Amino acid sequence: MLTTVAAPAAAQVVQLHESPPRTYGYQVGDLIERHAELSVPPGLRLDDASLPTTRPSASVELREARWQPPPWWTRHDTYKFVLTYQVLRSPPSPQLMDLPPVVLRFKASQEGGRSQEVRLDAVPVMVSPLVPQPPPDRNGFGPLQLDVPPLLIAAEATRGRVMAEALLAVLLLGALLVRRFGWPGRRPQRPFDDAWRALRRLPADAGPDEWRRALAALHLALNRSHGEVLFVQGLDGFLARRPAFAPLRPDLERFFALSRQAFFAADASVQADAALLKTLCRRARALEREAA
Repeated sequence: MLTTVAAPAAAQVVQLHESPPRTYGYQVGDLIERHAELSVPPGLRLDDASLPTTRPSASVELREARWQPPPWWTRHDTYKFVLTYQVLRSPPSPQLMDLPPVVLRFKASQEGGRSQEVRLDAVPVMVSPLVPQPPPDRNGFGPLQLDVPPLLIAAEATRGRVMAEALLAVLLLGALLVRRFGWPGRRPQRPFDDAWRALRRLPADAGPDEWRRALAALHLALNRSHGEVLFVQGLDGFLARRPAFAPLRPDLERFFALSRQAFFAADASVQADAALLKTLCRRARALEREAA
């Protein structure tokens, strides 16, 4: 019974929750704010006459006192109280100055109700001088001194490293350009030039594997020259696009027949004709140079 009776009684007391201001690091002209939240039970309201008013002061002066009612989306019994002070004096040395205490009165809205008071205690704050004390006039500390010349840093090692890194970057860029575009002034690589380098040492009695590699090299040259994979069915289109190779039609047809036999013959029989392959490649190389 005692706990059930005491709970409503405690709920009728104004509850104060203060956020104390920073107590150090102030100078003349700075503003200091005190924030507090007050939970006001129903049946009590603030006596506006108890709000502090601005008064002239030599040290810390109250500039504004704000009593803020709660917004509609929060609890309707919690109010905010903000006091704004300004420091008006610069002491010769760090000094404590007090924010004065504040007493708020709350009147009962019903006849016969009991009024209440809430006290915010004084808060000391540390105020520092705007200009520090002059230094002692000894050993050249008093008057202004000449600026200390900047410290020179040895940059030889840094300069050498930067030059080495720049040279390395230029070399890497040059290698990338050569890989992409080739050496400047160098003759462009032609497909049948590459094929001739692979076929010129082909012996007349080439074995099956060596013969297939030679055929593949000439196939690669024809594909590069045609711009896509060239089969015997596309020979007419290739000669229409590259009419300079028209005299090679019989040899090209013979070449595709040999290639089909070497790669796809059922009996795996291989008839190497190194002379035909070399002659075809040499003539195609010459026609390629003339058409360039």
